[in-house]
Amino acid sequence: AVVSTQSGHYGRDSHCLLRSPALMPSVEVSFDEKSNLLQRLAMMTVEETELFLYPRLYNLNTSTLGNEGMPPIIRSSYDRIRESGAHLLDNGLVLILWVGANTPSKWLQEVMGVTVLDQVDPTVGNLQPFDNPTSIRIRGIIDEIRVKRKQHLRLNVVRQKDKTEHIFMQFLVEDKTELGMNYTDFLCSVHREIRNILS
Repeated sequence: AVVSTQSGHYGRDSHCLLRSPALMPSVEVSFDEKSNLLQRLAMMTVEETELFLYPRLYNLNTSTLGNEGMPPIIRSSYDRIRESGAHLLDNGLVLILWVGANTPSKWLQEVMGVTVLDQVDPTVGNLQPFDNPTSIRIRGIIDEIRVKRKQHLRLNVVRQKDKTEHIFMQFLVEDKTELGMNYTDFLCSVHREIRNILS
């Protein structure tokens, strides 16, 4: 894998690389999993590497879905998501549908077939087809992503405030963790180092 210096995101990609579960110390990622990620990373194209390092986070709220094309992409930070809706994360290897605690019951009914968040089954692996525009649109978005990938991506559903939410949050690469600074602080530290070198 090669991180493109032509992308205009060299600093961002450097930060994300340091945040990658393939390199970052973590008790939640086994040695075998790290080894597998490193092997996959070594075989990725530039485009695949950049997607892996900085996942796409789509806003799936009804007001932003539109009728065609992909929905809006927001920055990969917990501060950017809203409890009153759902978001889809794609890093080329996994798909995660995060459902906010205050997601409208109408959206839950149309997309998940339930009326309250507690009834959402996080183990479904795929969305059931329902005959309404919102369900058809969101399943179409997921299908469009899957068509572009070399392997079938299983859909992982994460409910806000569930114990499994950390799985989703580890891919929000702009945020601070116990082991690493957030993206803004990282850039500031790099700029300080450059100034020290040049002074």
